[in-house]
Amino acid sequence: MKLLRLTATFGCLDHATLEFGPGLTLIEAPNGGGKSTWCAFLRTMLYGLDTRQRDKKGAPADKNRYRPWNGAPMEGLLVCEHEGKRLELRRTSAGGVPMGEFSARWQETGLPVDGMTAETAGELLTGLSQEVFDRSVFLKQTDLAVSQSQELEKKITALVSTGEEDISFTEANDCLKTWLHRRRFHKTGQIPQLEAREEALRQSLDQTTALRQELDQLRARANSLRRQRDQWESRLSKEQDEAQSLNQKRHAEAAAELDAAEAELQKLQAQQTDPEQQADPEASDLAEDIQATQDDLASRRRLMTGFVTLIVLLSLCAAAAYAIPAFVLPRFPDFPLQLPEIPLLFVAPIVGGLWVLVLLFAIIKAVCDHRDGKELTKLQDLYDQRTQELGQLDQALQEAKIRRDLALRYFDAVSQASGSTPYQPPEAEACRASLHQTEQEIAQLQGQLTALGDPLLIDAELDELQSTIYRHQTDYDALEIAMQALQEADSQLHARFSPQLGQKAGDYFRQLTAGQFDQVSLDRSLHVTVRQTGSLADRPLALLSQGTKDQLYLALRLSIADLVLPAGAACPFVLDDALLAFDDQRLDLALDLLRQLAERRQVILFSCQRREQVRLAGQAGVTVVPLPGA
Repeated sequence: MKLLRLTATFGCLDHATLEFGPGLTLIEAPNGGGKSTWCAFLRTMLYGLDTRQRDKKGAPADKNRYRPWNGAPMEGLLVCEHEGKRLELRRTSAGGVPMGEFSARWQETGLPVDGMTAETAGELLTGLSQEVFDRSVFLKQTDLAVSQSQELEKKITALVSTGEEDISFTEANDCLKTWLHRRRFHKTGQIPQLEAREEALRQSLDQTTALRQELDQLRARANSLRRQRDQWESRLSKEQDEAQSLNQKRHAEAAAELDAAEAELQKLQAQQTDPEQQADPEASDLAEDIQATQDDLASRRRLMTGFVTLIVLLSLCAAAAYAIPAFVLPRFPDFPLQLPEIPLLFVAPIVGGLWVLVLLFAIIKAVCDHRDGKELTKLQDLYDQRTQELGQLDQALQEAKIRRDLALRYFDAVSQASGSTPYQPPEAEACRASLHQTEQEIAQLQGQLTALGDPLLIDAELDELQSTIYRHQTDYDALEIAMQALQEADSQLHARFSPQLGQKAGDYFRQLTAGQFDQVSLDRSLHVTVRQTGSLADRPLALLSQGTKDQLYLALRLSIADLVLPAGAACPFVLDDALLAFDDQRLDLALDLLRQLAERRQVILFSCQRREQVRLAGQAGVTVVPLPGA
């Protein structure tokens, strides 16, 4: 395939066109002139745009990075020469999918290219998958280092073995390793899982055997405890019958006692409320009569005392009326008050009559006091008798109530005792508790045995597991042998293609460094060491300058391109600012090498410097294309 023309609406490119020469095409533009955008566009036209890619921090997805600045839909045209005919490849945006519509037609006839689709176009035109294209003939200044991939390994393997490109040691080894790890990887994989299951089943069988032995022991203990419980229940039943008979007897006696107490209490209460009893004077009435009689006696006593006092005073007055004029005043002749004398015969009858009244009144009082005294004595006796009778009746009522209460409490106690269970010895309770606990343990063990499963089924599963483990272990051993054989074959294969790749890279590296380095060595992962001319020791890349590293990577890319795509199936070699770190001398050597390479393979060189143009000016087979702004 040879590139002829590109037309792009892509990022900063606005319907821009870029044409290529048949040999070495130098495309010169300053930084920001669109060189990397043209490279990305070429890659997109060949292999399409990955619309599933998502933005990452500091690295937007290509569909966003190269969205046209003018706001137009992303689209492009690639014109190339393929199989001796010109071909037009178009990709346009449709349905909101950038570069989602594809067409490939022969320029002369306008007919579609058979079998070429949006997914297969790049591989059909270049002969390379996108992964191999990126790692061989597509060089960016920021991605010069050669990295290994299964696709690149397939290509190199095909050159030195059968020619089939679907063979990769890494892919086959990874597949075998995956199968191997699927069966056993440390403590994971099918075999460890099956072995763990086998161990779990064996533990289940052991646990089942131990549980059955323990269950038999518990069942024997439960039977013994049941016999003891039955003996205690028989004994307690007999005692309960005896206690029930005794309680019935006591209940009858208590009921009779309670009835008698109730009858006596009712009798006394009836006596207390008997109308005949109420016909007798009450103690309170008697007390009132006694008090009234005592009041009468006291009243007469006070009246007698007052009357006697009055008579005494009158008698004294009469005596004074007689004595003062007769005996006192004569002794005091000068006393101004003169009283007439009262005759004794007049005073004496008056005083005598008064005292006769006193005597008469005293007789009457004595008679009345004697009568009232007898009445008071009678009332007092009657009051004492009534009070005594009431006290005896109250005491009898209190005693009857107490007897009734005691009889009632005794009856209640007997009734409760007849309804309660008889006393059970601690040994009987302990026997029942032990039996209950043992039955619970038996139920738990039976549940555990049920959860563990049927031993016969476990044995059958164990046999099946052992057969499966044996098959997987056989597969595992076979896979180990296969991996060992594959590694030995790969070592032999590596011994075949590694010298070829190292020899080609050494030739290119010798030419690029003017013979300063003459040997390049590669391991399976394409890790490189170099040897300086005349030196006996290899030098790692870390000791090389940046320019020398870039020259080595260019040599490796050229040698890989020669191995992957020989000249008969050459596709363009694209370099984007890949010579920036070269000094002037080695730049001349690199340009000479690229001109030689361009005789067999189209070479497209993007550069931001003018020195490439100065050195290639006027050279045959070189096309210089300055981009706008150059």
